[in-house]
Amino acid sequence: MSPPAIIAPSILSADFAELGKACSDTIHQGADWLHVDIMDGHFVPNMTFGAPVVTKIRTHVDRPAAAHGRGTFDCHMMIAEPKRWVRDFKKAGCDLYCFHYEAAVDSTAADSPSGTSSAKTSPKELIKFIHGEGLQAGIAIKPKTPVDVLWEILDNPVKEEVPDVSGYPFERLLYQLSAKKTQKFTEYR
Repeated sequence: MSPPAIIAPSILSADFAELGKACSDTIHQGADWLHVDIMDGHFVPNMTFGAPVVTKIRTHVDRPAAAHGRGTFDCHMMIAEPKRWVRDFKKAGCDLYCFHYEAAVDSTAADSPSGTSSAKTSPKELIKFIHGEGLQAGIAIKPKTPVDVLWEILDNPVKEEVPDVSGYPFERLLYQLSAKKTQKFTEYR
């Protein structure tokens, strides 16, 4: 049996002048989660918003009563240093911290904005760190990244998205990746 569908509209298309109200209205109109695209201008060329904005919109949307519940903030972190910002986004109201594999393996393991580390970020260790902070974890890959990079990292796949800008056209490649991932996951189990 398939898991139930989760409706998680992106807030990138909301009216930023009324962002808190738009988020609240979206949940009241039936959305389960809010998809919050965080872009830093480094990992992807666009910039969106950071933890202070997430803090403000959280005041308009109740925290979920349970994991995966209504009001979940699914923060899609299209940022160059994903481990560095986990705690700030937790404080801001993030519930699911979804980072990019490509950003993780190319970044340092510093665990705070002012922290330093010469170690590289391990995606598997980052997932453990996120869980240790009390958050749900997700991992995303770019369309051109081989899905095989996920099998040694995950006990089960969580998420796959195209990192770029709002309105990015859907690519046939996602169908191919999803089919390959489903086949491989079936073999993996």
